[in-house]
Formats: sequence, C-alpha cells, structure tokens
Amino acid sequence: MAKGWRQLILLFLLFACVPETTRLRRQLNDPDPQTRANAARRLGELKDRNSLPLLVNLLNDSEPIVRFEAGLALGKIGDTTAIAPLFTAARNEPREDVAMAFTRALGDIGPAATDPLINLTGSPKTAVRIVACHELGRMRIKKAVDPLIRRLDDPDPNVRRKAIFALRRIGDQKGLSAIASKISSIDPVTEQAAEAALSGQGYEEQLGEIRALLRRFNR
Repeated sequence: MAKGWRQLILLFLLFACVPETTRLRRQLNDPDPQTRANAARRLGELKDRNSLPLLVNLLNDSEPIVRFEAGLALGKIGDTTAIAPLFTAARNEPREDVAMAFTRALGDIGPAATDPLINLTGSPKTAVRIVACHELGRMRIKKAVDPLIRRLDDPDPNVRRKAIFALRRIGDQKGLSAIASKISSIDPVTEQAAEAALSGQGYEEQLGEIRALLRRFNR
C-alpha cells in the first residue's frame, strides 16, 4: 500500500513539474473541442510563441469554437508569421463569426497586417468588413483612406458608420472631405452605438457572446 502511495505522489510531482505551456500544447490535440478551445485561448493569454504552428493548424479545425479561439490566440501572441494564415483563413472561413475573429486577430498583430485588412474591407461578410474598417481606423492607417472612402457606399449601414468612424480617427483631409460630401447629417447616437459595439469593452462583450453561442451550437 505504501509503495502505491509513493507511486501516486511521484506521478503527481512529475505532473506538477511539467510547464503549463507544455500541458496546454498537448491539450490542443485533445478529442474534446472545448478542451482544445480552452487550451488555445490560454496559450494566447500566455503569448506562447512556441505554440504558433499548432495554433495555425487549428485554424482548420472541424469545430468553429476551436477555430475561433485559435485565431484570437494568434492575434494575442502577435507574431507576424501568423498574418498570412490568418488572412487566408478569414477569406475562406464559412462562418461569419469565426471569420470576424480572424480579422480581429490581424488587427491585434498590428500595422504589419495593413494590406490584408485593407483587402478584407471588401469581404462578402458584413462582420468582417466592419471589423476590418474598425482595426484600420484604430491604428490610424493613412494607406487605408481610399478603401475606407469606398466603404461609405457599402450596402450595409453598420459598415458605412464604421468607415466614418475610421476615417475620422485617421483624420486625413481626403477622408474628412469624403464624409462631408457623402453625408449631410450624422446621427451621433447611432455612431456612438456603432463604436461602442466594436471597440473597447463593448467589443470584448460581443466576443464573449459569440463564444457562448459557439459552445452551444458548435457545428
């Protein structure tokens, strides 16, 4: 009996000595999708660059919640080598909510992702266009002024409002003139609501709501 307890204690000590990132990387291959998703999310919080190849592979996972969390994790890690796979995934992803997460991740990586984000302002997915406009405005990318001006004619009013916000944030005269020529009166309440929905605390709350939906309907 004593020998059995010693073996259990030894196994516990060995497990306790394994770094958290090592355990999490193993969990990325777990058969349970929520376990994979949680591991991806935590690796992103830890900014574990050694997990980059594994997280990139999960962009093609069969479960939306796993793809969603893997994409956001890559954005939090912030390595520019993730830009190309995130861009490809954002274009090819069938689910709009997951594609939105990939677009957000590109914005998290920073100005190095400018060209992919500009390309995504023309995405057929409304949420992707909204987030791409938001991220370009947040980073004040002057190169994005002309593509954002084109979004002032977007068929979706939320995209138009986000393009207005982005152009105002960038502050380039060409963009401001385009706003003045296209819009005779701006509803400040609507604009503030659009900004709150996709920036700061409001944006994080929206991501939390999507996570909950994906856990419930993950196919």
